[in-house]
Amino acid sequence: KEINPHTIQVSLAAPYPGTFLYRQAKENGWLYNEEIDLLTQEGTQIAPLNYPHLSHGEIFDSVEDFYRKFYFRPSKIASIVAEMIASPDMMKRRLREGVEFFRFLRTRRDSA
Repeated sequence: KEINPHTIQVSLAAPYPGTFLYRQAKENGWLYNEEIDLLTQEGTQIAPLNYPHLSHGEIFDSVEDFYRKFYFRPSKIASIVAEMIASPDMMKRRLREGVEFFRFLRTRRDSA
């Protein structure tokens, strides 16, 4: 919020076999399921890490929370609406992006 970027991307840490994070997760018992894929068939990232103070479900859900807290701020909504009013092309783009964003959230929720 402090630097107010125009857009954000939020990703989950992915403990790929052979990486430091994977070794660290195995050593500390953080892997929720060692056999789990890191992506669903739809391409949604899965949260295979499970910390003593933070479950894999809480980690997965925090991505949606982060996006909602960023994009649903009054100042961000006002900025997007102002862009749309100023330019018909931007209106089309932002509406298309909005549809994609809500599809993304629905796909994540359905795959949880």
